[in-house]
Amino acid sequence: TQLGSSTGTTATESVSLTSQAAGTYYIKVLGYNGANSASCYTITATATATGCQSALDNSTNGTTGGAATIPFNTNVTGLISPTADVDNFKFVITTGGTITVTLGTLPGDYDLKLLNSAGTQVGISQAGGTTSESISYTAAAGTYYAQVFGYNGANSATTCYTLKVQLGTATRFTETTPKAELVSIYPNPVRSELKVNMGGYADEVTVSVTDIYGRRLLNQKFASASNISTSKLSAGVYMLTITDKNGKIIKQDKIVKE
Repeated sequence: TQLGSSTGTTATESVSLTSQAAGTYYIKVLGYNGANSASCYTITATATATGCQSALDNSTNGTTGGAATIPFNTNVTGLISPTADVDNFKFVITTGGTITVTLGTLPGDYDLKLLNSAGTQVGISQAGGTTSESISYTAAAGTYYAQVFGYNGANSATTCYTLKVQLGTATRFTETTPKAELVSIYPNPVRSELKVNMGGYADEVTVSVTDIYGRRLLNQKFASASNISTSKLSAGVYMLTITDKNGKIIKQDKIVKE
């Protein structure tokens, strides 16, 4: 079944597809109206798998220093892959009290740790097999990390775990004014997908991408974190702007599309 086509009159054809299911695909090349040549054409196919993984499970969260800030009372999905992968997630408590950290939908024997701001373990859950993990803790005000890892090499490249930090009597860190320095935009340069993390700011924002002439090419609303497809952008330099619900600019940055 045809999913897309390119029938231009120039020497280059291009087809971009999004949100495709896993499986086998075929590319068909043909000459229009009998067009042919003894010279070779060149074809390139690239694919980016998005799957179940949240943008909060980023490429830097193997250490607490690279951990993304996650929202409270919200499911965060991630992958443990390859074998030695460890995922760290950050959250900040403003007023001490009870919290519960849970880890579920496990594809293997995963374990859960709770670390304080110094990286010291203050709680752990090590149920066997695919049984869900849970840590209940009375937290003082401060920064904490939830750490997810596979026991004895357990991992999966396709099935995500679900992590949640639920507040009891503790209160959460809130930003009435988002801080630009907490917002992360990566990778840059980018090829097909740009990840944007708002660093704990949970209100809805708008991200737009404009070219050097100020023409808006991409526009997307999201909260907390998002993956932005850049596959349709030509190679070059663009301006990315993030604004809050009132139109106030939170962050502007140049991005390079390879």
